[in-house]
Amino acid sequence: MDIALKHQIAEKIIQSDDEALLNEIRALVGLSERDFWADLPQEIKDAINEGKAELDRGEGIPHNEVMTDVRARFLKK
Repeated sequence: MDIALKHQIAEKIIQSDDEALLNEIRALVGLSERDFWADLPQEIKDAINEGKAELDRGEGIPHNEVMTDVRARFLKK
């Protein structure tokens, strides 16, 4: 990428008053101060936490078994 393009992008960012755009750029370049977890709906958080609890109880299916099943079901030739 050439330096002129970088300067053009920086200039647009500096001149922007669009808060949504600036927040998107912040997230894109890894400067986000918020953890994505805070933005998830509660039902998604609950489902993730339940899945983690199931794994802690030894109720999970090993990755290699899942992948073998997926390949057998969807990659038949």
